[in-house]
Amino acid sequence: MNADRDLKTLLAELGRGMALSKCRKCGCMKGALEEMTERLADSPGGTAPALRRKVQGWLDRTEDSLYS
Repeated sequence: MNADRDLKTLLAELGRGMALSKCRKCGCMKGALEEMTERLADSPGGTAPALRRKVQGWLDRTEDSLYS
């Protein structure tokens, strides 16, 4: 497995999801982003700061959950 490729794929999928209104209102999306935030908090270096900013930006765009 190529970790860089997998990370790019994950970020692309999340980005496509955040472009959809239904995903911004989905508890699954919000939960996944919150989980990523928690896990990235333990990673101080490398690409973690940039990833934290990207994930936080997506979290800031989530809306009240319609789906749990």
